[in-house]
Amino acid sequence: MMADCSLTLPDGRGLAWCERGDAAGSVVFAFHGLPGSRLQAHPDDSIAYGAGARVVHVDRPGFGRSDPCIGGTLADWASDIGRLADQLLVDRFAVVGVSGGGPYACACAAILGARITCAAIVSGVGPPQSMALSKSRLVRFGFWAVPRLPSWPVAPPIALAALLVVRAPGFCLDRLVEQLPECDREILCRPEIRAMCLRDLPEAFRHGYGGFLRDLRLEARPWGIALERVICPVSLWHGGDDTIVPPVASETLAALLPRATVRLIPGAGHFFVFSRWREILDWVVSQGHPPQQCVAVADRRSGSADGSTVPR
Repeated sequence: MMADCSLTLPDGRGLAWCERGDAAGSVVFAFHGLPGSRLQAHPDDSIAYGAGARVVHVDRPGFGRSDPCIGGTLADWASDIGRLADQLLVDRFAVVGVSGGGPYACACAAILGARITCAAIVSGVGPPQSMALSKSRLVRFGFWAVPRLPSWPVAPPIALAALLVVRAPGFCLDRLVEQLPECDREILCRPEIRAMCLRDLPEAFRHGYGGFLRDLRLEARPWGIALERVICPVSLWHGGDDTIVPPVASETLAALLPRATVRLIPGAGHFFVFSRWREILDWVVSQGHPPQQCVAVADRRSGSADGSTVPR
């Protein structure tokens, strides 16, 4: 894995990322769940190498090493990713959104147009109305309360939970695992996956709870994305036994996308991405382009020379 890097955006915010896999491979931007960070990545780097994928894991605003952002929209994320791709001299690329990263993958596919070769959405959050069918009371409450209530009754419990995650990530992970079906417990109890989660969870709340609350607000309200404008193929992967994001979320989203297919996986839960990462990357790369296609990127960068790549 490469060192953490950061791009300075036009508004002065830092956007952080790290890379895994084949540096000469097909470029895939990966968007973490909610909560999460760039560290939410499969610990076996040989999987991305074997698939011929250069996977760029990016911290969303307020998570990990990316600076917080007040307000904003899902569409703003597509702009950030476009600038990061320009900085990396990448013209066309794929996007993968996991869980809460799904709406951000949709935003990139809708707004960046022909630059996106394909999108894979795994256990992805769906349009707000579909989330009312989650088996998780916390998820149902969050998607109901955040769009309707002011911050003062919602923020304190989220802030307390964030503080607990930072101070006792193992305790919090164990409490989560207790509530999950056996298929998810088996995955999260693998030593290498557990170790990754224990690094990722505190990193997600490096800046406090603001990034989480902002993400939830953007996802629990109408997305403001013209999904009918998505021209790339979209594959939605969902576990039939997902107790966090209901399978109907992917089905609802697929109905709004022109070129979408749903892959419902019987017996899989919410975290099956760690068992099927190679299969997902194989599909993404198969939809793509010759590695490191960089047509016209130099011209686009020269029009907005506003970023710098800084190892951290």
